[in-house]
Amino acid sequence: MRVISGDSRGGILETISGRKTRPTLGMVKEALFSMLGDKVVEAEALDLFAGSGSLGIEALSRGAKNVVFIDNNPKCVRIIRKNLDKFCLNLKGSAYVRDVYKAINHFANQNRKFDIVLTDPPYNTGEAEKIIKNPHLKNILNSKAVLVIEHSKRTTLPCPNIKEFRSIKSRRYGDTTLSIYEFKQKG
Repeated sequence: MRVISGDSRGGILETISGRKTRPTLGMVKEALFSMLGDKVVEAEALDLFAGSGSLGIEALSRGAKNVVFIDNNPKCVRIIRKNLDKFCLNLKGSAYVRDVYKAINHFANQNRKFDIVLTDPPYNTGEAEKIIKNPHLKNILNSKAVLVIEHSKRTTLPCPNIKEFRSIKSRRYGDTTLSIYEFKQKG
């Protein structure tokens, strides 16, 4: 798996072996970042279910200011840290072993805000639906923040409970669907 564009373009990412993670295909990653465009530049980003950190590292390579990586697997977090070191991005990225929902609550309690939230949960487990229904998610988003959910084509995401979300794009690539939402704070 490679970094597709930006400062770290062409660099090979370390990945975790086995079937516990499902790396985002290069064409899907390219499509995602084409859809996000300039929103990535200088963004504060959160990469949930981070795996090898591929999405967050791509965001850093394309100009994101900072990325926080969250995964509940210690092996994944070690790989993310190794990748951050490899590309000299450890000053712009930090990785934590943590349940994603506890992390969302923690950031909400700390009043930490993000411009982009990248989520790539395990397919067909209900996690994609759970993320979008999380009532604390809106508390960690800046106005006009973007939420990206990568999920199986067999998963139909519900309309968000949070009225401030608006679906802006949904594209399918084989078994993978990218659903992108924009958040707009009231007031």
